Amino acid sequence: MGRVQFMHYFRLAVGDSLHRNGVQVYPQLNLVVQHYRDISIAVSCSEPFISRCGSWKAHEESPTKEAMRLGDFGNNLHAIGQVDFAIAFEPITIDRWEITLVLAGDATRESAMSTVKRLTMLSFDDAVKSADERVAEELADAGSCTLPELSDAFDRAVISLHDLYDDSVGTFIAAPEFDPGYKLSGGYGYCWPRDAAVCALVMQKIGRSKMARRFFEWSARTQLPNGHWYQRYWANGSCASSWCFRNDELQLDQTCALIQSAGLFARRLGPSSQTFLDFYRPVVEKAIEAITAHIGEDGLHKPATDLWENSVGTFLYTQAGVIAALREADEVFGINPGKTGPQVRAVMRERLIETFWQPGNKRWLRRISPEGERDKTLDSSAIGIIEPWHILDLTDADDRRLAYDTVDGISRDLRSEVKVGGAILRFEGESYMGGGPGCVNTLLLALCRLRLAETATDSEERWEQQALALADIRIALANTNPTGQLPELIPKLSFDYWAAPHAWACSLLIESVLILRSLNNDSPAEFGVARAQVRRRAPSC
Repeated sequence: MGRVQFMHYFRLAVGDSLHRNGVQVYPQLNLVVQHYRDISIAVSCSEPFISRCGSWKAHEESPTKEAMRLGDFGNNLHAIGQVDFAIAFEPITIDRWEITLVLAGDATRESAMSTVKRLTMLSFDDAVKSADERVAEELADAGSCTLPELSDAFDRAVISLHDLYDDSVGTFIAAPEFDPGYKLSGGYGYCWPRDAAVCALVMQKIGRSKMARRFFEWSARTQLPNGHWYQRYWANGSCASSWCFRNDELQLDQTCALIQSAGLFARRLGPSSQTFLDFYRPVVEKAIEAITAHIGEDGLHKPATDLWENSVGTFLYTQAGVIAALREADEVFGINPGKTGPQVRAVMRERLIETFWQPGNKRWLRRISPEGERDKTLDSSAIGIIEPWHILDLTDADDRRLAYDTVDGISRDLRSEVKVGGAILRFEGESYMGGGPGCVNTLLLALCRLRLAETATDSEERWEQQALALADIRIALANTNPTGQLPELIPKLSFDYWAAPHAWACSLLIESVLILRSLNNDSPAEFGVARAQVRRRAPSC
């Protein structure tokens, strides 16, 4: 092999910004650090390198790239503004050459530089071993999936959910950010408290109760004075760019989700729940006051933004969420039974069914518009009366029939073809990401099937619902990203997946596996070290 000059070019947008960054080269330390406000990224290697940095302008060749092309780096050791940098190694003349490149982030330049130097001294094999040990601990606590066809996906979902949790603050982001400029979406690297509440409950079930509790502590810190929450937050608890904040556009289902999830969390704590109940009761009191203020004299909630952040009105899904929140406030926290008790909830449930259910075609109305119009758009969120809100009593014959009509109608009429079958659209006329179906919706339907299987008194019915659930899970798993991580959506554009790994989707798969394990009376297998090895081949490949 002849002489080869190996170089690496960096144009980082620290703090989601290409502007007002700073970068410094430290030749004596063999590292480069780029920073913006309270975010610093340091880069180093296991072998010596030379480096240069610079500022670039749009529509012009970067001076750094020109230096790479000429092979002359000069002595540019700092730059500000729109910055870039490159590193280069001595010409390589051996057949096999290997280095370890390390990037480390922290709040200050000094701490990022200290971390990157420490990690650079760690051998690659030791770094992989350390990662495997962390993953092994996560998977061991979660238990194994006893269905071989789902075991790999289950492990990946558990690992992904941990990776999306910010241990420094105690909450989850929806997905890794991949669209910071909002070119195709509103961005995903934020915490939606509603999504995070689902994640927290699943974490509790897989041996991470402390992580779940920390989320509720985070939610207590971020609750607004009016009792609600912003639509989404930065992980540190500051408000992120949101659009559901006016009184008639509140994300009301989100407030309901936090109260319901807090109640479920406390129920699962059992005798040790008192400390949590005392801590979280003021949060629930404030939220219930806000929720009940948003209920009209007709027993329906006032206009709010829907689950999909797509339209405004009075929604089946949100009405069910209100009932679920009142139930937990009453039965778990003992708050204001005059406004949350069984009689109040029974009236609201009756209004829900008589307003939204259409017995003639066995469909649910999507919403009542602010102008009072009946929106007949078929919406997959109708299954929310089963999961997550548990409004229907699946042991009651009439409620069970209603549940079957709901899941069968959505399964039949909201399919959109993707790999190996039809996934579920969010609603009729979906246009986001080319009108593709949702992995979340498909897994939510599977989870509802499993709820029906759990409560079936006939073995044939139980196995039928389990088989239908598995069929939908297989469709979701056939449409993951290349490393087998679950997305939010399966687009009909130039992408095969959208927003992966997605925390809500991961949580739904984990929950489904836990139910399947219970249905089949399977005990988690003893943890094997091989499960900690990350496999790159995905089920969709």
